Amino acid sequence: MTSSLRARFALTGLVMTLAVMLTLGGALQGLFERHVERSMEAQLDADLRFLARGLMAGNGAGGLELAPLPDPRFLEPFSGLYWQIRNDRTGEVIRSPSLAGATLTLDADELRAGQVHRHIIRGPEGGKMIALERRMEAVAYRVVVAVDRKVLRAAKSAFLLEFLPVLVGLALVMLVASAAQGMIALHPIGRARQALAELRAGRRERLGGALPSELKGLATEFDALLGAQRRSTRIARERAADLAHGLRTPLALLDAQARDLQAQGQVVAARDMLAVTTRMEARLSRELARAHIHGPGPFTARIALAPLARLIADALARGPRGEALSWEVSVPENLTLAADEGDLLELLGSILDNATKWASTRVRLVAEASAESSPGGVVLRIEDDGPGIPPIDRRAALSRGVRLAPERSGTGLGLAIAQDIAAAYGGTLALETGEWDGLCVRVTLPGDWESASGSSKRGKPQP
Repeated sequence: MTSSLRARFALTGLVMTLAVMLTLGGALQGLFERHVERSMEAQLDADLRFLARGLMAGNGAGGLELAPLPDPRFLEPFSGLYWQIRNDRTGEVIRSPSLAGATLTLDADELRAGQVHRHIIRGPEGGKMIALERRMEAVAYRVVVAVDRKVLRAAKSAFLLEFLPVLVGLALVMLVASAAQGMIALHPIGRARQALAELRAGRRERLGGALPSELKGLATEFDALLGAQRRSTRIARERAADLAHGLRTPLALLDAQARDLQAQGQVVAARDMLAVTTRMEARLSRELARAHIHGPGPFTARIALAPLARLIADALARGPRGEALSWEVSVPENLTLAADEGDLLELLGSILDNATKWASTRVRLVAEASAESSPGGVVLRIEDDGPGIPPIDRRAALSRGVRLAPERSGTGLGLAIAQDIAAAYGGTLALETGEWDGLCVRVTLPGDWESASGSSKRGKPQP
């Protein structure tokens, strides 16, 4: 059985339509056959009365001449309609021309005068016939009128041929009604899917109300599950942050002891201890940063990227290094991302801060539609005209706590944290050589991209 509900509705509708049409066709065929048989028997009885009146009028005299019956088939050989008169006294038999010399053989039975018997007999062609027999006492005649069942079958076939288009039309109407019923029944599923998409995009907070009353319990349980997941995620982040903060004090004590050992002349032991504490500090800093990454979720709102980019660029431009640089920010005003504002601030801040430290004269931030990712993807390119990073060192630059230039301030976590944030949203971060031969950090994120109606380009952010 297919897993598609639409296919199941279609298959069920087709089977039901066929079953109804077959049942209806069989029932109508049976009713029509009974109706034709009764009508034919009524006509045979009328013909029988017509012959009886002719016999009574002639009083059974020799050389009996009967008026022909109205139906011309009595005159056509083997037409299916026959009559026969037999004289009980003399055995003389008078037949309709349609019998073509054949004789109708009836069961021997006792008939009272005027009584009509119904028989099923074999006709001149070997087929079954319906025969009505009546005895005329005054003139000692037995009168029989019969019809071959082939006449009934022909009428039934003609009826079915005429009724077949009606059955086909009814079947089409039922199929259309079944399809409409399926569409109406599946409409709430489409509404639920849309509600889930809005929930994921942050445009609604709960699923309740989006489903029909029959699925209200499902919506309630789903909303409860979302709430429990949100609480669990918050508790996990808080515990990770508490653990990271709790380990900072012992690390600070170990760092102080290492410096005391260095002052006492135990340089090797102090250096080894400082190396361990430095690595642990870098690991804690990164895990603490990870704990603060919210990532996508059912309650994530849509954030306009352009204001955040200008905010970070303005802040960095006021610093000692930023004041000496030329800044260019080109972000469409209608670009939105389904992300936490703090995550975007951390992502852009980490990359732009790294570019500020290494740039010689200028920094550029550009956002554009991605031609490589799925529709709606956005690419951020942050470039500087500094020395860049050689391809052989780029992988190490994204590792936790790796500092390619120890003489520079910092923990060496900026690019690694930015990579974690991009990955949390299903994006990627790559290091490339920029247009100015410096470093270009290329971040690809899913987003909502409209036609670019405006951007912000400036020589230097103004406070």
